Amino acid sequence: MFQSAARGDQHLPRGVVVASFETYEQAQAAIAKVSGAQGELAGLAIVGNDLKLVERITGRLTWGKVALAGAMRGLGFGAFIGLVYMLFVPEAITSVLLFPLLGLAFGILMGVMTHSMTRRKRDYASVQQVLAARYDVVAPQQSAGRAMHIIGQRGAPAAPEPQAGDPATDRPVAEQPPSPPAA
Repeated sequence: MFQSAARGDQHLPRGVVVASFETYEQAQAAIAKVSGAQGELAGLAIVGNDLKLVERITGRLTWGKVALAGAMRGLGFGAFIGLVYMLFVPEAITSVLLFPLLGLAFGILMGVMTHSMTRRKRDYASVQQVLAARYDVVAPQQSAGRAMHIIGQRGAPAAPEPQAGDPATDRPVAEQPPSPPAA
């Protein structure tokens, strides 16, 4: 999703907006349609516009929920450390059981301490996501007409590019005689 930015491509895609959609899945389906019709994919981009941060509240945080969540995180982390320790010291299998218990206790302690520091400001659980109001499919100028036609948003069909050795393009086109002027 963010691969081109890692290569130093840090500018917005330039070209023509060939289609706009309400959901990211619809924009992906349009790209798949272009791909299925053997259209030019290089240079196509999906651009999310009018970004909004949405935080959905999932419930109230209580001391019990905080302690339970901390216990589960600590237990998982302790089990992972125990397994890694067992790989390096196989004869210490009895001490491996100690790591999940230590993780459990440490997780409860950290969860309760963190909640006690933020309790007055934030006593609810939530999840955040970034959503766009509109997703535009942008194509380079030279392939925009064909992409528009394939997606079916607007535009006329682009003439297919001539292929070398194609009999239809290798034949000379006969000139048409000029039509008589209208009276």
